[in-house]
Amino acid sequence: MPKCITCEPIPLLAMPASHYPHTPVNGRVNCNAYAQVIAHQLALKEGELAQLLAGTGLPKEVLYSGSDLHMDGPQLIQVIENALQMNDDPTVGLRCAAHLRPSTHGPVGFLTNNAPDLYSALSMLEEFGRLKPPFINFKLDFDERWLRCELDFDAGISTPVQRVVLEAVTLAMQTNIESFIGGRFNQGRFLFAFDTPAYAEEYGEYFHSPVTFAHANNVLLIPAEFARRAKSGSDPNAYVIAHNFCVELLEQIPDASLDIVDRVRHLLLTHSVGALTEEDVARALFISKRTLARRLAVHGLTYRQLREALLRDLAAQYLRDDTLSVEAIAAILGYHDAANFRRAFRRWHQLTPSAYRRGLARAS
Repeated sequence: MPKCITCEPIPLLAMPASHYPHTPVNGRVNCNAYAQVIAHQLALKEGELAQLLAGTGLPKEVLYSGSDLHMDGPQLIQVIENALQMNDDPTVGLRCAAHLRPSTHGPVGFLTNNAPDLYSALSMLEEFGRLKPPFINFKLDFDERWLRCELDFDAGISTPVQRVVLEAVTLAMQTNIESFIGGRFNQGRFLFAFDTPAYAEEYGEYFHSPVTFAHANNVLLIPAEFARRAKSGSDPNAYVIAHNFCVELLEQIPDASLDIVDRVRHLLLTHSVGALTEEDVARALFISKRTLARRLAVHGLTYRQLREALLRDLAAQYLRDDTLSVEAIAAILGYHDAANFRRAFRRWHQLTPSAYRRGLARAS
């Protein structure tokens, strides 16, 4: 069975463009993150990235986390075409969706997961269209029976590319819907305009609602009663706090730096710091764990030292805001058990989180 997909709704972050993968720069939308997902799904090594980028005019550094280089919509289309030629498995779109590793548990994910209801979350795709790839058009309609999400493409996009993009996008939307309804989304309909693919029987392993093909438009139908379904645990205050922390923390990273320490810090800040392993980070940077260790050693650091220092500093910053409970801070930092977070904090600061917070209150 495919891995669980973690959805990445479009967040409304006022962060530097070079640090957020979909923010327009000089009128162009940056599509780096999508290309990175493809590269990882194809299990490419550093020396193979040039083939994936053939015809884009971009260097391999565009695929590195923290890069200040930018990929636009036409360049992403070329990357998808290249991926289809490099890999003879037409299910690459399904597999990319099943292996998405977006930042849904760290500060950015904490922000996007706190929309008040499903309709508001989906409306972001339409209202903030400037944050999406420029060749995808999204339209949201609402009637008594269905919340209707229609996706179409600009002229000139080949059917194979459309299929890959639609599979990935609609599966991500499925996961987002399921986070609001609290269960499998098997009450909807996925209607695709392309003809039935040869691997159509595999759709049942990924999609939880019926899928049909050869329709006039690409449409996701969601029962209307789900539209105002609020997500359990959604916290407006946490949304604002996470937004402020994201902006403050990511601005600390130099825009143009491709230094290995900055790249690792960028990955940790845009994911759940406590959940990423050294293997995860190495894979995201298209290098081996041994190469990552060697490059960090040049700066006198190990991965564990860098990660621990970042967790220590983040924990202290979060505790300055007394609207966040210790349990919430533990969750934001990727700890499944608040007790483990408390032990780690005591090791870092020789105080419990509560005692540290009381000390801040006395000092103020």
